[in-house]
Amino acid sequence: MKKFLNFNYLISVSIFLLIFLIGLNIYKHYGISIDEGHSRINGLVSLNYIIELLNLDLYDNFKDLSLPQIHEYKAQGNGVVFDLPLSILEIFLNIKNTKEIFLLRHISTFTIFFISLIFFFLIIKDRYNSFSFGIIAVLFLFISPRIFAQSFYNSKDVVFMSLNIINLFFGIKYLKNSNLKNGILFSITSGLCVGSRILGIYLPVLICLIKVIQILRSNKEIKIQFLNLGIVSILIVLSVYIFWPYLWANPFINFYNTFINIGNHDVGIYNFFLGDYIPVEFVPWNYSLIWIGISTPLSYLILFLIGFIYFFRRMIFRILNINEKSIYNDLWRGEKEMVDVLLFLNLIIPILVIVIMHSSLYTGWRHLFFLYPSIIFFAVYAIRIFNIFFIKKISSIIILVFLILTPTVLWMYKNHPFQYVYFNSFFKNNFNKYFDMDYWGLTNYHALKYILKNNEEDKLLIIGLIGDGDLYLSKSFLSNQEKKKILITEDFGEAEFLIDGYSRWDAVKINKKRLLEKNLFKIYYEIKVNKIPINSIYIKNSK
Repeated sequence: MKKFLNFNYLISVSIFLLIFLIGLNIYKHYGISIDEGHSRINGLVSLNYIIELLNLDLYDNFKDLSLPQIHEYKAQGNGVVFDLPLSILEIFLNIKNTKEIFLLRHISTFTIFFISLIFFFLIIKDRYNSFSFGIIAVLFLFISPRIFAQSFYNSKDVVFMSLNIINLFFGIKYLKNSNLKNGILFSITSGLCVGSRILGIYLPVLICLIKVIQILRSNKEIKIQFLNLGIVSILIVLSVYIFWPYLWANPFINFYNTFINIGNHDVGIYNFFLGDYIPVEFVPWNYSLIWIGISTPLSYLILFLIGFIYFFRRMIFRILNINEKSIYNDLWRGEKEMVDVLLFLNLIIPILVIVIMHSSLYTGWRHLFFLYPSIIFFAVYAIRIFNIFFIKKISSIIILVFLILTPTVLWMYKNHPFQYVYFNSFFKNNFNKYFDMDYWGLTNYHALKYILKNNEEDKLLIIGLIGDGDLYLSKSFLSNQEKKKILITEDFGEAEFLIDGYSRWDAVKINKKRLLEKNLFKIYYEIKVNKIPINSIYIKNSK
């Protein structure tokens, strides 16, 4: 048995090492998203605030950015748990080159995601007492095209999802053993989670409510257990305060103001959804559900539905049979079933809240990435059902998982580094007619690189952007030598090249045909996914 466990341990370590090596090898391959500039400013605003409190003189490091005061900065709901340390590191390492600044953010984002994969492995391994199922869960989460790509540049949603996983791990440990150590660790990770995004408060609240149920069920030392929970709750509040500088001056008012603005943003942005442009404040109730359904591998969705329906049916049966004489007199029996209920509530409650509150959502379902580990959990739950009732040998389960993952791996390899424009077979060949594609404008960087590569080295290239985006930010991700060769213009008349990333946040449908009909521009190059252009480069016709 010891040899077998050691073998499983070595296999697990090898897979994690491979995952990390993949990240180190490709983190430079991705472009820069328009939100990354905002995220950097988010961290620098808080850093500037701390510097002023400590009466330090580091202003020269970012005096050219015209930073607002922290109480004037509107993006406080995102927190600074990730952005602030990166700002400190940027100054400490004296990084001046913009490309290096954002590459540091890319590898840091992936590192946090990688760490969360380890904690996700531990959650699933402990739940099923199986290294194999732990690795299966990790592979499902890692080999999810949109999550995979955004784990390199989405320092908001992927970092928040990662911190939720870590918080979930320590929350489960606290529920299983409510000693001082577990309580402190759970409090710290809760503070980090909320300090990343205020929505993170729901998970500590949920775990504390389950702890209340545990206390009432145990009927032992109730006062002492409630005292323990009260201390942990205070520590959570203290951790949130420490990790969120915006709260320091006026914790209750600032927290309240941020909380009431969750999901209700009048940002003047439109979603291209099911073929129509819809303001973000008027998205239909099923907006996120549809996005999850079309951008998650179909095999994962099928497994999730099987696992979720099986569990839900079982839970309803338990509820209907709760009485003193029935053996089904509880929602869960034992710690493992408690984890199932926690993951179920972790998934269903946020979705119900968003639907009921009619929250403003935009740019896909990235705001709900923190729910994805629960989706993967129930997909693995389905595989466990197969293992119990149909496929007894774990080797056969591994073969099944290999067959499930292979098509997705091949697609990701073929379309690297554009996995963030993944759509499953529901809209595989016509997704451009119904949904936003590269809504963060990462392909603009690759378009600039293509133009540079295929034109004379000493020639100044005048380039314009069709639609919405930030071509200046994409330019900043180039080397200093490459930047000198590009002049960005908003005057299409003087532009030699036009880049279209198909972003139309303002819902203005620019008629590209007029460029062709007047023979002003013609197609120069197109970046494609599933043979569909996700970014088009036009060149001015020579007179």
